[in-house]
Amino acid sequence: MIKVPAMLTFDSINAIEVAYGKNYTAFEKDLTALLNRKVFKRDEKSMKLVWSLVYGLLIGGGTECTYDEMNRAIPFSDVPNVLEDALKIMQEQGFQESDAKK
Repeated sequence: MIKVPAMLTFDSINAIEVAYGKNYTAFEKDLTALLNRKVFKRDEKSMKLVWSLVYGLLIGGGTECTYDEMNRAIPFSDVPNVLEDALKIMQEQGFQESDAKK
């Protein structure tokens, strides 16, 4: 697996909103609901959340790619590891809602 720069920045929030198709507050609410499930479903909504998060973190880290390029570049078998890394970044660098509104 290749490591690429990823971080949560204001650019990340913008990229997440574009990829997810909803504002960041709705994304964060849906992501929290996903993480509170006992069983992870690989349905379209869950995968959209995961890929939107990963895309936003890649953009925040300075990676220049489109959402489709990212989807094609990450093998499906790597999704669990990628999601785990993405969630670690969110926990370590997460914005508080008051910060995101600034």
